[in-house]
Amino acid sequence: MKKFMLKLVTAILLFTLTFSLFACKPKDPQEENTTYSIQAPAQSEVYSVTGLPQSATKGATVSFKIVLTHPDDTILNNVTVKGTNTNLQLKASADGNYTFSMPSEPVSVTVDASYYPDNDSDNFLSWDSDNVTTVEKWQAAFEGDEYLDFADDFLLTATITSQPSQSPANFALTSHTENAFSLNGDVVPDDAIKVEALYRDGNQANQFVLRIDRTKVSAGSAKIVLVVENGHKFGDKAVLACTVTVTEPEPLERVETWTATIVFDISAIQNDENTQKMAFVLEDLDYEQTMYLRPSQMFDIEDLQIVDGKVTVQFIYAKGHSYSVSFHYYMSTQPAYPTVEFDGEADGAEYAVNQLTFEKDGGWIHLTLK
Repeated sequence: MKKFMLKLVTAILLFTLTFSLFACKPKDPQEENTTYSIQAPAQSEVYSVTGLPQSATKGATVSFKIVLTHPDDTILNNVTVKGTNTNLQLKASADGNYTFSMPSEPVSVTVDASYYPDNDSDNFLSWDSDNVTTVEKWQAAFEGDEYLDFADDFLLTATITSQPSQSPANFALTSHTENAFSLNGDVVPDDAIKVEALYRDGNQANQFVLRIDRTKVSAGSAKIVLVVENGHKFGDKAVLACTVTVTEPEPLERVETWTATIVFDISAIQNDENTQKMAFVLEDLDYEQTMYLRPSQMFDIEDLQIVDGKVTVQFIYAKGHSYSVSFHYYMSTQPAYPTVEFDGEADGAEYAVNQLTFEKDGGWIHLTLK
């Protein structure tokens, strides 16, 4: 029994010694000091790379910097480090500095950057020569003013000026995809840009319009890029770029306003079959574009209540201004126009030669159509 215990203790000691020797075995200094090559990106006129070493040991921090030659005209899409077993996407840095931990294999650094210089035409597409590239940020012109995209959007138009390859349409595309984006989202964000294709003969796109929402832009300059791909030939596309300058609008002059009332007596035409197609229009004869003021006000008779042959409208009157009073039929064939006359009472108002003026807030006048 004693011999057995002695053998067992001896075996345990030998195992422990062997494990300790194995665990304490130093790392191969040759492996730790092995350097691996780093292949730099190809030379480019769009960017330059500085500080990138030609090699590094495993685990070493590799640092380098990328400088864009034309920063306002270039998008740095991605920076990658690749090897046989390595595929690193490096995060973009505002100051252009990049780092990565060196793997235990040779690697190459690649830079993907897209350069968009201003141009007039490319491939089959050209900017229209009358495009305006300076625009004011939108501001309300009067209380209650609403932004209307069809009237207030800033437009850039591109026209097909060369025959697209393999397209069956003459100077047009029947198959296409289009995209537009901004290189400076602080001035013109991408969600402010919408591309519309304009067609002739149903399905032949010969123009592309960029609509920029002026409520979403800020003062400054931004590069706007339009890409139109020809669906008739793989890889065929046109790329146009232009710089847009956005300015702050001049503050509008505030004008004192009153509330005024007009009663229109329409008894003479109340039973006319075209009465419901009529609107009253009040136009400010002293309005200037520098004023925070409604230049004209229209009142559709369909929106008014007729009581005893009369309709009443209330409008915003600018103190000291004169207004023309008229009514319009919105029809292709205009019926005879009745005349507007002052035939009734007035309180703080005057009407002469189709000009209406008020002398106080809350004044009113009674006009008759004959």
